Amino acid sequence: MIEQVKQYMHLIADYSKKETEVGAVLEDALNASGKMFRTKLLLFCASLGPCYEEKKEKLCKLAAMVELTHLASLIHDDIVDDSPYRRGKISIQGKYGKDAAVYAGDFLMARIYYYEAVERLNESAALLSKTVEHMCTGEIGQDLCRYREDVSVEEYFQNIQGKTAALFETACHIGAMEAGCSQEMIEKLKLFGRNLGMMFQLKDDILDFTSNMDEIGKETHKDFQNGIYTFPVIMALQQEQAKKILYPIMEKNKGHRLDDAEITKMESCVLEYRGVEATYQEIQSLSKKNKQILQEIQGNQEAILPLWKLMDELEA
Repeated sequence: MIEQVKQYMHLIADYSKKETEVGAVLEDALNASGKMFRTKLLLFCASLGPCYEEKKEKLCKLAAMVELTHLASLIHDDIVDDSPYRRGKISIQGKYGKDAAVYAGDFLMARIYYYEAVERLNESAALLSKTVEHMCTGEIGQDLCRYREDVSVEEYFQNIQGKTAALFETACHIGAMEAGCSQEMIEKLKLFGRNLGMMFQLKDDILDFTSNMDEIGKETHKDFQNGIYTFPVIMALQQEQAKKILYPIMEKNKGHRLDDAEITKMESCVLEYRGVEATYQEIQSLSKKNKQILQEIQGNQEAILPLWKLMDELEA
């Protein structure tokens, strides 16, 4: 079904324009699609419902809309972060410039709204539109926390629940709802998706400290240099000794680009004062909650197996 979802992604994005300038930008964007995590989540949750088989085509359309929403958000994220790379390739804004990237992201969102109306996907379309609101709220919240040494754990989770976890939750919600799952099942899967989305963001935060650009396909420590202090940094700052090391670096970061030595010092401090270790522990805590949810779900255990595998992937 993944290939069918990809076909709908091209259809919704108006791929017939591939010979035009906007088509070239869209082609690059669509070719940069990653693991389609949210698509898989939607389809896996749908497979637990009694109407799954008869709704497969509609589910593929909805999964394509969810994936394109994610893709549009990434295009805009790279503009805000001034990131020249995405998934190991030149980003849309890096290749075509910020103006073209803004319009490419807007174009994709316009196509999604148009397709929702034409296909009369009213209930799921409303959920997806509300999710975009939450994503924007999370991004704005994160932006308001930039360069703040005192950003709290609560603020961090509030922001990532919007900017990252909301779309995971909605993918589960749409899949389960459209496939006819009970309201109780839908609520369980929504919570599963929200927790999984937070695990996903926490894992991304860890990779910034444990991987290099070749491994993760983007520049490391870009968030820190942009004043976005992620969970490992926030947790390291719980230690007084870490504050003495990090505060001067964070103060300089407000007005000047940090050099390699300062970035290395920051990274070493976060690792030494267990910022990454605490982040792993938070992932494990969320994983435990999700495992409990899966154990509570009645029905086909074989259908639930892919959801276990998604969690294992984030725990690794």
